[in-house]
Amino acid sequence: MDVLIGECINLICIILSISILNWVVGYRKYSDIDFLKNIVIQATIIIVLYIASRYISLWNIAILDNNIHQNSTIAFNLIELIKGKRISNEKAIWIISNIIIMIGIIYIYSKVYKLEWKKFAFLYILTGQYISMIENDFLSRFLFTFENRVSISSPLSFKFELHDWNIFNIKIIIITTIIWISVIILEKLIDRLLKNKIYRYSINIIMLNFVYIVLMQYVIKTERYGLDRSELYIIITKIIPMFTIISTVIILYIIFELKKQSEEKIKEKEMYTKLESKNEYYEKLEKSQEEIRQLYHDMNNHLYAIKNMNKNKSDSLEYIESIQNELNKANKIKASGNAIFDIIIDEKMKICENKGIDFILDVDSKNTGFIENIDMSSILGNILDNAIEACDKIENSRKYINLKSMWVKNMFVFICENSKENDVEKVEGRYITSKNDKSKHGIGIKSVEYSVKKYNGKMNIFCDKNVFKIKVVIPEN
Repeated sequence: MDVLIGECINLICIILSISILNWVVGYRKYSDIDFLKNIVIQATIIIVLYIASRYISLWNIAILDNNIHQNSTIAFNLIELIKGKRISNEKAIWIISNIIIMIGIIYIYSKVYKLEWKKFAFLYILTGQYISMIENDFLSRFLFTFENRVSISSPLSFKFELHDWNIFNIKIIIITTIIWISVIILEKLIDRLLKNKIYRYSINIIMLNFVYIVLMQYVIKTERYGLDRSELYIIITKIIPMFTIISTVIILYIIFELKKQSEEKIKEKEMYTKLESKNEYYEKLEKSQEEIRQLYHDMNNHLYAIKNMNKNKSDSLEYIESIQNELNKANKIKASGNAIFDIIIDEKMKICENKGIDFILDVDSKNTGFIENIDMSSILGNILDNAIEACDKIENSRKYINLKSMWVKNMFVFICENSKENDVEKVEGRYITSKNDKSKHGIGIKSVEYSVKKYNGKMNIFCDKNVFKIKVVIPEN
């Protein structure tokens, strides 16, 4: 019975570690995976890690130590491995096994849950070490000393039976769970106050500093807590330096993320400034188009009058008709109901003609005045720019853009489909294309999404090897 309980404790530790990792990385934030499939994948990961933990020590998963680990054939930690001058066969197996497990988990989370693999790998390693240090090194030592008045390195620990270890480890799991729930609650409070999720990592720094202070007091009062030399050596040379390193890494991570956020805000501001200037251009163009339409109307009237006066002169009639044809050809702006909408389409249509792209139109934008010009420019302009850019990269197949807009009940629906050959990958909710300028990845789509959200609308994207399709639905206010 005690052996079974010990195995359950081992399994619970793995589940707890994976749960905390999932919370840290926000693993379902960017994926559209269904609930059942997610459960199957998570269960498979946990089972594989549980089986592996019976034969090797897992570097990035907290496994509580007790007699059950006598079944493990290989047990190392990273610090011991680095300190070792020679790599034995056992150490080599440990390294290879952990690398395979780590690569497998990183691959699953990057492909299935659409997380950026570099960022996930960093957080996976950091979270694993963090949990291991708190659960295995800090809580176990502190709780053992608190309950038994001697350090965990004392001979008393060797007299513990499996039943005693099980009770002890259950207490550690309960305390770890309480700490985790407390951190989640604190994180939500920080989100509400500071409105920036990156600051949630500051909780870890606060907790690490608290643990560091407790450990230092633990070391200072060695006689009172019955710490022997081996215990002091472990705390001073291994545990305290690791907590310091983890705390430093978290601080650096926060700095880099804040810098990244700042750069993205600058890019968004630049794009918004460009959008404003482009919107002014479209509004001026709208006025000039009105004047040109009036001129077309007046010219046609004049030509009609001249034609009637020259009915018997075939040369002059032919000349007048040719002028009328040219005027009609020039005045080809399709009236869909929204002036800015029409102007943008006219501009993009000309670009498509020059680039040999078939532009198929079936549009109705009547009664869309509730959408501000700058947002219409953002939505329509960015989507068509991306479509033209994708078509322009096609070499051996048809280039086309199929644009539709319509009213469905009280919803304005906008659909744009284009052919493509370039690679498009979804990473952390953003579609990344093969642009040379990496800094511009996903900015256009992000701008569209921002404008759509202003009207409580929705944006859906479908993408395969040869087609990119975006659908925007905006409810009428």
